Amino acid sequence: MKIAATPSKETVEALKQLVVEATQVNIDPSSISDSANLFNDCGLDSTSVIDLVLSIEDRFGVSIDEDELVVTLFQNLSELCSLIDAKQLDVAPV
Repeated sequence: MKIAATPSKETVEALKQLVVEATQVNIDPSSISDSANLFNDCGLDSTSVIDLVLSIEDRFGVSIDEDELVVTLFQNLSELCSLIDAKQLDVAPV
């Protein structure tokens, strides 16, 4: 899988919105840092992780495998965005 060095702006902005929806925290998505720890900075918890992953898979048309669901994946928004971008490259038609 190709890993995107810098996540696309579109992915970052869409993911910020999905985080707000999954956590149901009343924050402006634009106030979330690109390097935000989704647990500490956005209120993500075990229940909202499931909601977020399902939303990511639906919104971006990707599948996140169980073995990829590690705590560190959600500790930096940009890293999660890079994974999403990389997965989109893998499923994009040639």
